Amino acid sequence: MLQHKLSKYLLVAVLLLMAGGIYVYREYNRKTPDTSELAAAYELTGVQLIQAFQSGEANANTLYLGKVLAVSGTIKSVERDSSGNQTLVLGDAASMSSVRCIMEKTSAVASYAEGKIITIKGVCTGYNADDMGLGADVILNRCSVQNSVKP
Repeated sequence: MLQHKLSKYLLVAVLLLMAGGIYVYREYNRKTPDTSELAAAYELTGVQLIQAFQSGEANANTLYLGKVLAVSGTIKSVERDSSGNQTLVLGDAASMSSVRCIMEKTSAVASYAEGKIITIKGVCTGYNADDMGLGADVILNRCSVQNSVKP
């Protein structure tokens, strides 16, 4: 009788370990969805987004942080870091503040030039204010190009 109970407990333990292993495997191999397929929580211009953070960072964090945003604006510059990641910098050329869009796919921005009007969709991950008050950056990650219009 004791051996029968012990085998039942052993079977339950093995089943629980297998279920846990499957769960861990699936979570480890889960892919993040492409932002081009996600619906934007907000659609606004780069200037509006920057002004929202500058006028009230706590409120803007509540509204935008961690959400998918569709941001329209003029390309100030296209940057590439040492590991090949590309960033589109949107904003008014006369302003030190900008929206930095870190692209999900680097080949997608090879043909974009400064001065072009574009709409980018990405996840808002933060705001970097300059301590001197000269400018600030709103950061969007996992960005994809929605559309572009030549000026």
